[in-house]
Amino acid sequence: MAKFDVGGLVAAWRRRGQALGPFERGVIALDAGDHEAAVRELSAALASAPSPAERARIHNKCGVAFVALGRRGDALEAFALALDCDDTCAPALVNIGNLLLEDGHALDALDYYEAAVRADETYPLAHRNRGIALRRLGRRSEAVRALRSADRLAGRRDPRA
Repeated sequence: MAKFDVGGLVAAWRRRGQALGPFERGVIALDAGDHEAAVRELSAALASAPSPAERARIHNKCGVAFVALGRRGDALEAFALALDCDDTCAPALVNIGNLLLEDGHALDALDYYEAAVRADETYPLAHRNRGIALRRLGRRSEAVRALRSADRLAGRRDPRA
């Protein structure tokens, strides 16, 4: 999983002369590996999230922290909450697919990866993980195309995004 640009995030907030809020502190804790603190801060950030899309983003990041803590049930619930807020939240769709793929359910995982691609066709991780699932299902030519799409898209994305 890609690391967040924590240094850039902190620098941007300092330039603006503002204190870090719970979301920013949660992202920093997540990147630093302090997953308990990340869950606390991100949970606090939900209270002030201005939109369903922002709440989805926060729930998804909570789910990532729960996965790191080995709390897969809580992670799945957080990803589902993200989708309740925004059913096109591609990262949450990919993360549910990841849980399914890890449990050996490649065909079910593929459904989530394909939904993520439909939700955001420019999200490289959706294409990459779709390719991995296709490869596990023995669909090699489709897998190669998906992985090439992921590589092409990853080269176009701003690493700070």
